[in-house]
Amino acid sequence: MKKISIYRPSSVDEAIQILTQHGSEAGVYAGGTDLLVRLKNRLQQAPTHLVDIKKIDNLRYIKEDANGNVCIGTATKLSDIAESGLLKQRYPMLVQAVNMISSPELRNASTLGGDLLQEVWCQYLRGGYSCWRNGGYICYGAIGDNSYYHSAMGGRLCYAVYPGDAATALIPFDARVKLATPSGTRELSMEQLVPGDLLVDGRIQSHVVRHNEILTEVVIPRPKPGLRASFEKLRPRGVWDFAIASLAMSLQVRGSLIDDARVVFGGIAGKPLREAVVENFLKGKSLSEDLAAQAVSVALTNAAPLKYNATKIDMAKGLLASGLTKLSSANA
Repeated sequence: MKKISIYRPSSVDEAIQILTQHGSEAGVYAGGTDLLVRLKNRLQQAPTHLVDIKKIDNLRYIKEDANGNVCIGTATKLSDIAESGLLKQRYPMLVQAVNMISSPELRNASTLGGDLLQEVWCQYLRGGYSCWRNGGYICYGAIGDNSYYHSAMGGRLCYAVYPGDAATALIPFDARVKLATPSGTRELSMEQLVPGDLLVDGRIQSHVVRHNEILTEVVIPRPKPGLRASFEKLRPRGVWDFAIASLAMSLQVRGSLIDDARVVFGGIAGKPLREAVVENFLKGKSLSEDLAAQAVSVALTNAAPLKYNATKIDMAKGLLASGLTKLSSANA
């Protein structure tokens, strides 16, 4: 394991000062379920100065604000989200998605921020290969075994899929996030937070958070009347495994008519993939049993599967059909 030093600040401002002092060699430590694996695997880009934010009091909460939005501190455990009565009432789809992340033991250790910002789980990166994310100049997933951990929707430098479920489930609710930075608070949409592989502070990552910034809060707008949502996920085993493909969808329904839609695929691209073509197709349609087959016919037409992962697209389309069928049945 790499030699490390650990700091335990008492405030976000103090944490940012420490992160700034140590530059890209520093990293935030909360649940540690991803970070400790990266350290044990001696990944080149794993931090050596850990800033432990678990003792910062104002980062672990689930509460409603004055406007009826629900705010979640990013040090909140996934198990807290899974057990929250407020979230079960307002956003049951989010609770369902969180309950399908890994195992109960890891949900009790993992945090919301950690799930949103976790490193990809490509077997080549985790195995110490000198790829783009580990200091090299090649994506082994693009030319090797890409059946599980790699994008079927094309890529740039890195073809590894974004692994988190929470972001996929939050985008259909138009969730936003807050970042604490040296120059103040910055707000982004969830889609802006995790746009896929890009170069930040000299390293490839799936999110835009810089080395001296801390993700502090997720804000979910109060759901409008008539909102219906569904989460679907395929994985090799019932626990532990990441999605081969997943789908989070929300529909704004008036009577049986769809006024608005959000359709987000997980496990098939380098980011939670919002499928605008399907969303536009669904708007104005009647929520009926035959709608699923029609929507599938227009979904993911720009897929670009690699040698071994074309089945991801078929699975994703199947999840779309399943989700729409469930929501149609609920409308009957």
